[in-house]
Amino acid sequence: MDYKISELEDWQRLDRFLRKFFKKYPIIKLWEIYTFIRKWIIKVDWNKKKWDYRLTKNNIVTIPDEIIDKINKTKEWKINNLKIEIIKKMIIFEDKNYIFFNKPAWIAMHEWNKHMEDLTMNQFLEKYVKETWIKTSWTFKPAFCFRLDKDTSWIVIAWKNYKSLKHLNELIRNHIPKKYYLAITKWITKNKHIILPLEKIFDKNFWKSKMIVSDNWQNAETIIKRIKTVDIPKLWKISLVEIQLLTWKMHQIRVHLSHNKRPIIWDLMYWDPVINRLAKKNYKITRQLLHSYKYYFNFEWIEYKITAEIPEDFLKIISYFKFLY
Repeated sequence: MDYKISELEDWQRLDRFLRKFFKKYPIIKLWEIYTFIRKWIIKVDWNKKKWDYRLTKNNIVTIPDEIIDKINKTKEWKINNLKIEIIKKMIIFEDKNYIFFNKPAWIAMHEWNKHMEDLTMNQFLEKYVKETWIKTSWTFKPAFCFRLDKDTSWIVIAWKNYKSLKHLNELIRNHIPKKYYLAITKWITKNKHIILPLEKIFDKNFWKSKMIVSDNWQNAETIIKRIKTVDIPKLWKISLVEIQLLTWKMHQIRVHLSHNKRPIIWDLMYWDPVINRLAKKNYKITRQLLHSYKYYFNFEWIEYKITAEIPEDFLKIISYFKFLY
């Protein structure tokens, strides 16, 4: 990257210019700036200059591409350069109470140790609110009502006022909203109504929580409706199913299907290793094929019936497998 010194920057010391230039990129440390100067990594007019060199108008400060690439990978840079049009494309519906997003796969809901430098749905929401809302409260900030797995695509809801948050939380506690999913699974011969108790445990292999079927816990209830089953070369039989949750437990769909020996394709925690290996090798499938596409509930005489478009990767697989849906 070549930066031309303007008249406003004339006679500024090189180290001070670079400190100001990198100030908004905390990934570049102070000691690194002086190392860049000392080792001739950053040049002025393609020549080596000392830290106290006085820049003049039209000087060219050359910053290597590898430093710019390092900056471009930081969360601060990603957020600053995030286009509002990209966020708006995710929004299915918005009114005075809620914002409904169609969350793509591979975007985490919030920051945690494995995603500290990744953009999350929280950043998308914050950017959207910052650029489209007039601030009316110092204590209120819209947020998402619930979380979900990074590699699952589905509808996520952000509340826009405390009244709508309280109402939806109460509905969720009582399992009132209707949630429908699409999934591609190991072949299913008929519709199923699964009732099994689930318990949360910590799995040292994955280093995170998972669910197991256990008589020591509460029942979870799932309705599985088979849409179509096809026999796929080099993969065996698989099914497209619609799933309705009657209770809302962590990983409920995945555990219920796996316990019935019909796991979701490419589910890495509750998996069938043989069919997953074949799916990746022969069909380039690299995420669990689960998508939440319908969400129904009422609030203040408003009936919310939200349907999310099926994501492109899911559609390609459905089309490729010749599912009639």
